[in-house]
Amino acid sequence: MLRGIIVLCLLAGLPISLCVSPPPPGGGDPSGGGDPSGDPPGGGDPSGHPSGGDLIGNPGDGDPISNGPSGDPIADNLTDGDPIGNPSDGDPIGNNPIHSDPIADDHIDGDSIANDPTSEVGSDDPTSVFRGTFWQITDIHWDQQYSVYGDANKMCHKSYTSTKHNGVYGNYLCDSPWLLVKSAIDAMKEINNKPDFILWTGDNVPHTDDPEPDFTVIFNTISNITEELRSTFQDSIPILPVLGNHDAFPKDYYPVAGEEFYGQYLTRGGWSSILPETAQEEFKLGGYYGYELPIGVTVLVLNTNLYYANNALGVNASDPCGQFKWLKTRLERAQEHKSLVIIAAHAPPGYFERFAEVPFFNATYNDAYVDLLNEFGMIIMAQIYGHEHTDSFRLFQTAKVGMMQSVAFIAPSVTPWYPSTVPGGTSINPSLRLYSYNKTVLLDYSQYHLNLTKANGPSENVSSNQEAFGLDDIHIRGNRLERPEWEFYYQATKAYGLQSLDIVSMVNLYDQLQSDDNLFQKYYLRNSAGFNDGLCDEHCKKSHTCAIVNIKVKDLNRCMGYNHSENYKGLPKSSLKPHKEVPIFIMEDGLPVNFPNTSSSSPLVIAIIVLSMSLTTVLAVILAVMLVAITLKRNRMLRTERSLPVVDLTWVRRQQNYKQIP
Repeated sequence: MLRGIIVLCLLAGLPISLCVSPPPPGGGDPSGGGDPSGDPPGGGDPSGHPSGGDLIGNPGDGDPISNGPSGDPIADNLTDGDPIGNPSDGDPIGNNPIHSDPIADDHIDGDSIANDPTSEVGSDDPTSVFRGTFWQITDIHWDQQYSVYGDANKMCHKSYTSTKHNGVYGNYLCDSPWLLVKSAIDAMKEINNKPDFILWTGDNVPHTDDPEPDFTVIFNTISNITEELRSTFQDSIPILPVLGNHDAFPKDYYPVAGEEFYGQYLTRGGWSSILPETAQEEFKLGGYYGYELPIGVTVLVLNTNLYYANNALGVNASDPCGQFKWLKTRLERAQEHKSLVIIAAHAPPGYFERFAEVPFFNATYNDAYVDLLNEFGMIIMAQIYGHEHTDSFRLFQTAKVGMMQSVAFIAPSVTPWYPSTVPGGTSINPSLRLYSYNKTVLLDYSQYHLNLTKANGPSENVSSNQEAFGLDDIHIRGNRLERPEWEFYYQATKAYGLQSLDIVSMVNLYDQLQSDDNLFQKYYLRNSAGFNDGLCDEHCKKSHTCAIVNIKVKDLNRCMGYNHSENYKGLPKSSLKPHKEVPIFIMEDGLPVNFPNTSSSSPLVIAIIVLSMSLTTVLAVILAVMLVAITLKRNRMLRTERSLPVVDLTWVRRQQNYKQIP
């Protein structure tokens, strides 16, 4: 019914929000002049200042976006050309001023961990008895080489020393130190220590190449984080891990294989200690599995790295590891039982919203994946992803304009790393997300983040051996380096004036983001978890709005104005070349594993086969020439023999000749 209304609304040329969602209390309908953030009517400043009004562009009034002296957020943040807004002294951790009240209209009273608003979500709904919560932690990227005195331009590694201090909890130019990882997990427990489950959506090793982390480092990293999560939360709380594209060696390379590869994550990575037997058996097939919650909702954990554009090991397989077939079977089963599913994976399909030219999936897999999920959109409660390091969402729609099927939520990362090589990349304030849900819908989420500048404290007061201390020792009041405070950042429904996070509400939000630039700029600041990148201009805004609803290649190209009759604007061909090293997975006994990959072969194997065939052909030619030469020589010998006189060798003649001998 609702989808029919959406179609009629589009045909009539009306905003979708007028057709599918009533205005939230307090004048949240932007068409009526109310504040879409859900603030009380009357024109009050959402930041809490009685005479403010515009949250954006009012320097000096506590505005989190433009709080610099010039009023120009871009100029104030990037005056020295440093992409993370460092001051002119070149301090690598920079002064990225995040307002003490990050988004004032979303914050309740300035308290951080103590204020968890999820308990209030949906309290006016008498029909919903069950309410649960679950955590998402993603893109941890723990770097074991991180040093407070490492060079920030070289990932803060201890092998490259610097006179500047990086901060014990991290640096916006580098991946996560262990203290940041442990701080994040501890904050999860302090905020909500009894979630229904934890989604851990992949990418645990750093973005380094000096050297690139091999499987020894990968499994050491995964097993340590597994143990930290398991020891922090009760054994009764399920921890559902997801493979990220960096959780393999070489990175991005996931083979069409089975237990000999994926089983190692269970044994050496420690995931056998957190997954039930049934999930483990499915995981061995290709890194995917299902987990049924007590309320009847099934979490389907996928290995979308098999479809990743940079994965050269499965590009020729029609269904890598049989995941498409398995996923369709599980979705059909849920549909038959009239139950809902939550899709969880690391990399989402579609494009990076900050630079909508690079698809995450191989083009063929991308559209097949989207089509399959759209076929079962009615039973998908939500899709949960990481990978991008940013905060955004996606609307899955069919070929029929306006036929929205499901919503995908993309959570920001724990690592603050600024991907300078990625167009549109941004630093991130380390982030965590807590969702609330019931049996039928995703109700809300609360976003938390850590202000690194504030958490690290003044670098000159930090002891040189501070990095060797455990987290419990980091509470030196005199040096202002106490346990870091993970701040409540915003609550989705209150920030955007929504009733819940279902498809209708999120379509309504998308409609508002297109028409209300003030609301869009708030979304853009949240996209980087409060790290101030300045304002988003028209081209930037188009990239976001196109990427949110156009997940297929041709649709995105059409929205952005690219020539979609040509090849999609994807990754450079050079980036799709196989890794120079042959990926060899080493078992615990030290023996290499041979992948039973019949769909795609290693370039080295192909070269060996071609060389063998060539040598066989050359050898056959040589043998043929030798045979001809022998035949010709034999014929000449026979002709010579026929020209010689015949000798009478009878017995009588021999006797006569013998007697004639003197």
